[in-house]
Amino acid sequence: MPIMDSYFYKVDPDKIKLEHTCSVYVPAYSHVYLSESQTASLGITLSIRNIDSKRKIYITQVEYYDTHGMLTDTLTTGLFALEPMATASYVIAQDDMRGGVGANFIVRWAGDKQMHPPIIEAIMVGNVGTKGYSFSSRGENISCNE
Repeated sequence: MPIMDSYFYKVDPDKIKLEHTCSVYVPAYSHVYLSESQTASLGITLSIRNIDSKRKIYITQVEYYDTHGMLTDTLTTGLFALEPMATASYVIAQDDMRGGVGANFIVRWAGDKQMHPPIIEAIMVGNVGTKGYSFSSRGENISCNE
């Protein structure tokens, strides 16, 4: 479930005309290998940043897949508006290792044709003993219709 606030909220899909829709692939890791026999689990924050200063974007679907390409979770139900310059976040807990080393998200969003596309990233953080690990990956457009 997304973390929602006044800048990220559910809207009635019958009242919105979605002109431009895109799908973005975002690689993520629910754990990484430290050696062949040792892993470090990671918490994942999926960050969707609306970098357009004038227009809302609409999140139509967020899906979480595992290493084998199997759908693990659908993180949205319905249509959500994200205000200009705002960020929406989805969190996968550090102890949820269902995604594996090849976890990924598919984010489907919509907006006006002339708007700036959002920046979509996964931020992974974890620790083993006294060592901490953190890194990020950026999403890649896989389809857009105009």
